[in-house]
Amino acid sequence: MSQGKKTERSRAEAIAKACMTRYGWKRLALSRLFEALLRPFGNIVGRKPVSPEQEPQSILVAEYWHLGDIVMLTPFLRNLRQHYPRARITLLANPKVLPLLEAQEWVDEVITVRVPWAQYDSRRKKYISPYWMEFLRCLVGLREKAFDWGFSARADVRDNFILWAGGVRRRFGYGFGYGATLLTDVVAPDTSRPHYSDRWLHLIEYLGKPVLGRQPELTLTTVERRAARQRLSDLVIRESELLIGVHAGARNPIRQWGEQNFFEAAKMLASRFPLKVLWFCEPGSAAMTGPSVPWLVPVALPLREFLAMLTQCRILLCNDTGPMHFATAVGVPVVAVFGATMPGWWGPRCDRSQIVIHEGVWCRPCNDRCRFDEPYCLRGISVERVFKAAEATIANISWGDSQQTGANQLVKLAAPAG
Repeated sequence: MSQGKKTERSRAEAIAKACMTRYGWKRLALSRLFEALLRPFGNIVGRKPVSPEQEPQSILVAEYWHLGDIVMLTPFLRNLRQHYPRARITLLANPKVLPLLEAQEWVDEVITVRVPWAQYDSRRKKYISPYWMEFLRCLVGLREKAFDWGFSARADVRDNFILWAGGVRRRFGYGFGYGATLLTDVVAPDTSRPHYSDRWLHLIEYLGKPVLGRQPELTLTTVERRAARQRLSDLVIRESELLIGVHAGARNPIRQWGEQNFFEAAKMLASRFPLKVLWFCEPGSAAMTGPSVPWLVPVALPLREFLAMLTQCRILLCNDTGPMHFATAVGVPVVAVFGATMPGWWGPRCDRSQIVIHEGVWCRPCNDRCRFDEPYCLRGISVERVFKAAEATIANISWGDSQQTGANQLVKLAAPAG
């Protein structure tokens, strides 16, 4: 690489550290130390890279974190499949994402592994974990497969380490979180597109290939969609009724706006529109507590059935969590309440969606570890704001010619009195 390109990449990486992520100085120092300790072993563990002109026969994609991350990865996988149709594409993923990948055609194989540091929010549990032997066995298995190419977009020295220790011959990724010496191709980040999904797609552009689509996508079978419509019929919900979904949960408590807040917002919508609300609960969790009302229908469904039911909703009210990404991937606009994270990095990829956020919070993003006794970035968001965002989204929905009468009725109901 020429000196000019190195300087340009270094500048882009410096900007990315400030604008595309938030790594504390301790983490960066530890990452730099980890990379320095590994550097002498590069020639021992690594393999000779394949020629840049050589088409790959096998490709490894490393994304072993959460369900929402897999959804944001789908545009990259789809582009990779379209540009390299003859390559065998393997995804390294958490076992819990397997239901999400059913009926998809982007990958040929999924290798499941519970990577220790991706299983817990607690720093102590991340590295004192029962999953280390499983992880080490996985690395051995990756080396046996001898992948030609490997990709990671997380800009994390640990991800770059997996590609390197797994014996991938040509390794693509980012170096602004350290770990650049573990890669064969260190990609200069595109700081004009900080979203995590775009980080992945920029790796396609690095290969000189056009991005053929940026929208996340999840495929559901005809049988699954038909079963969802039948379930609605069993719940006495007619196809002509305006149906909205509410998912009040989140993996981390500091991302939860509050079940009661969502209920109050839904109640205000029910007073404005003739609607039914599907209240999505996690299977095995306690159902929503509160008064029984005719417009609210609680449901607790496995992941695939949840996705199918979600396609029947006009909008979804939710926190910044996996279901937000599921909705946009099946074409349902969301009203998402954001607190701890940056919408520009992790927000919904749908023009019709709306984000409700308390601006000016100086400690955002906090990596899901609130420095206060509770997440005031969420507590400062009123029910009225979420209601207004949902009301505007519903009023702007295009219903089609066959439902034009219903649309006119909805707009009339949404109009202010007087």
